[in-house]
Amino acid sequence: MQEQKRRIAEASKADKEHQQALEGLKAALESAEIAYRQMEADLRESDSNLLNMTKQLDNANAAQKVAAEALEAANVEKRRLQEEAKSRDEEISSLRRELANAAEGKRVAEEGKEEVEARLKEVEAKLANAEEDFVANFHNTEAYSNFSDYFARVGQQEVLTALRTDHPDFDVKNLETRFPPPDAEGEEDS
Repeated sequence: MQEQKRRIAEASKADKEHQQALEGLKAALESAEIAYRQMEADLRESDSNLLNMTKQLDNANAAQKVAAEALEAANVEKRRLQEEAKSRDEEISSLRRELANAAEGKRVAEEGKEEVEARLKEVEAKLANAEEDFVANFHNTEAYSNFSDYFARVGQQEVLTALRTDHPDFDVKNLETRFPPPDAEGEEDS
């Protein structure tokens, strides 16, 4: 009986050790299950983070693509503006040359004007002398046969000129034949 008691005690002890080992295994299993659940949660969080990072990467790629397109468009606009600026510079240079040429032309024109004015004064002086000469020697000209006859013909020419001017459709040829200008009569006489 003692042997049985001893075996029962040993079995009981072994059972307790088994129980303890089983409880240790249960605790280890629970701990492993907790660790497994934590790992699953960490894995889900990692998957979620990975998904978020993938979305962020996709967004970054899309933003980079948009930025690259905007940069290309900006470069195209920059080249267009550079070409326009170059064209404007050429236009400004051309206008500056034209302005310089115009200034030179103005200077030359002013010099020419001074020369023309001086020449005009000379011609006016000669004309004044010629008029004085003509008036002084009028009675010696061939066109002057007698004073009243000369002025009658001058008056007729003024009337014919007024007719030509005021009535361009009126034919004055017949009248011109009948009343020739004073110089024409002098030429006919000579």
